[in-house]
Amino acid sequence: MKIAENSTVTIDYTMTLDNGEVVDSTKDTDPLTYTQGEGELIAGIEKRMTGLTNGDTLEVILPPEEGFGDVDPEAFIEIPKTDLPPEALQVDAQLQGEGPQGQAIEGRVVELKETSALVDFNHPLAGKNLHFTVTVVDVK
Repeated sequence: MKIAENSTVTIDYTMTLDNGEVVDSTKDTDPLTYTQGEGELIAGIEKRMTGLTNGDTLEVILPPEEGFGDVDPEAFIEIPKTDLPPEALQVDAQLQGEGPQGQAIEGRVVELKETSALVDFNHPLAGKNLHFTVTVVDVK
């Protein structure tokens, strides 16, 4: 059976960066099951899965615009140090917060200034090429 809209698909995959660093993988876990067309995968991968069948392997490099997007300069926000917890007052500190619609957001301190911290709220994989190797385990 070929992957089509609303197929239940089980895959094994590995995602790496240009430098070979493994960012995510099902290698040491159970395969991932998703519904084709429901937006549960990165759009660039889901689009390329259409038509594949059991046992097929897909190897693809997604540019940033098909992955987590380009780095958005407007996602760098200066926050007063007094608004941050003490443990966040260092470069590379990870922050978690709530966006305007109540969604969870994450940021990373990229620079400390005299009275503020510059925080990057881009996705950590924004601006990066994503290398995928995907093997179709099952299609229903």
